Amino acid sequence: MGQLDLVHREREERFRQIHDGSTSSKDSPCLRHDNFHDGRKRGYSGTDLSEDIWCHIHSLLMLRDAARAACVSHAFQRSWRCYPNLIFDSETLSPLWDDMDFSSRVDHILKKHSGIGVKTFELDFSSYYQPEAFKYLDRWLQIAVTPGIEKVTLVMPKNEAACNFPCRVLSDGNGSSIWHLHLVDCAFHPTVSLGCLSSLTVLHLDCVQITGDELGCLLSISFALERLKLRRCSEITSLKVPAWLQRLSCMQVLECRRLRIIKIEAPNICSFHFTTFDQVEVSLGESLRLKNLEMLCCRLLCYAREELPSVVPNLESLSIWSRSEVVNTPVLLAPSKFLHLKYLNICITEAYDYFSLVSFLVAAPSLETFILSVLVWPECINELLSEDPTHLRQMSGYQHDKLQRVKISRFYSSKSLVELTSHILENSPSLECLTLDTTDGVFRCSEGRAARCFCLGRPTEAHKAVLVIGKYFEGKIPSTVKLNVVESCSRCHAVEL
Repeated sequence: MGQLDLVHREREERFRQIHDGSTSSKDSPCLRHDNFHDGRKRGYSGTDLSEDIWCHIHSLLMLRDAARAACVSHAFQRSWRCYPNLIFDSETLSPLWDDMDFSSRVDHILKKHSGIGVKTFELDFSSYYQPEAFKYLDRWLQIAVTPGIEKVTLVMPKNEAACNFPCRVLSDGNGSSIWHLHLVDCAFHPTVSLGCLSSLTVLHLDCVQITGDELGCLLSISFALERLKLRRCSEITSLKVPAWLQRLSCMQVLECRRLRIIKIEAPNICSFHFTTFDQVEVSLGESLRLKNLEMLCCRLLCYAREELPSVVPNLESLSIWSRSEVVNTPVLLAPSKFLHLKYLNICITEAYDYFSLVSFLVAAPSLETFILSVLVWPECINELLSEDPTHLRQMSGYQHDKLQRVKISRFYSSKSLVELTSHILENSPSLECLTLDTTDGVFRCSEGRAARCFCLGRPTEAHKAVLVIGKYFEGKIPSTVKLNVVESCSRCHAVEL
């Protein structure tokens, strides 16, 4: 065993002795004054600093480093019982005790903590499945969640029988100072008796068993809430965001599979991100401050074009991921417009009449960036442009004066894609950059993440798309526009051909 290993084992043994109480501060060699060594006085050791300063310095260390510091410093040993940042996960605890399981390590530390001064409590059980540890959870939370705590994070292992978060630990004023609450893979059933969470600004519930009514109770006592994220909360069928949440500015509702109704009355939401795989009735109310909107839903394009301009008139960034769209969609030139929209990102999962997307460009006179992602699998590609194509559709009389950047990912030889691209080139006087990506935009062999470039569709489709680009666009590119054609490398082309 090397010298460093001996030192490490000695320090870990001292750490255990301190927390077991088997070594007193008087007798422990790691707690003695170290001003003298070999009969000679050493330099200044910092012992004249006040205890508050030592506590502050100690609080800046990660839990693992703070524990080790307590082994070699009398000042840090005193402040350890009031250490404010209790973060328990595989990274912070694994190096401390190799002969103890995760829950035993957590229990050992919390038994030695006074419960005073805790600001952050994070418990991440995601890498461990120890049902026997759930019985300790209530006691751990009662030790850590005391007046003055600011951040609580609980990540439990995935389990059919979800562990209940004990709401009573937040009552009697214990939760009044919490500004960040993050729960994962547990059950949470708040009631009106919980008390006011007057400082709560960030609420994140991920795979949490909570009903819409229970969430409503929680929101009714969280007047300071600014950010709300719900992900895979499958028991919520109806979500109402009340008008009294005046500070709520950012909201995410992701993959809540039983959700059918969303009604937003909060007046100051600036960013809303919503994803679902089913039809959901969404009411955005008077969302005059909404600037950023991201939505994934079925048959979303017509709704976005016809309804959204009047519902969210001040929108600046719009991202749409649409499924199950009607293939032959007409160009909708509705009178309502996105007057402030500068960024538009559309992702379509099926074959589609992409030329109809011109209606979005017409409706957004301030648009600067347009990104189109075409997620079409090989069996869906049934519209290949022949060597002698029919007449391309045009829509004259519409200029996109501020459009500067356009990117089409997974470009293939679809007639409607060629028509859309031609329209953009002919009617965008401010266009600076056009990127046509014939790959999937993710895996390229040159980046070392794949043995060969991953291309869309049939083996030769990416190469055919490059030929189409050369034939129909390169002669139309103005000198002020930079054309970027992203294609598979020559080595992968050789394999495909």
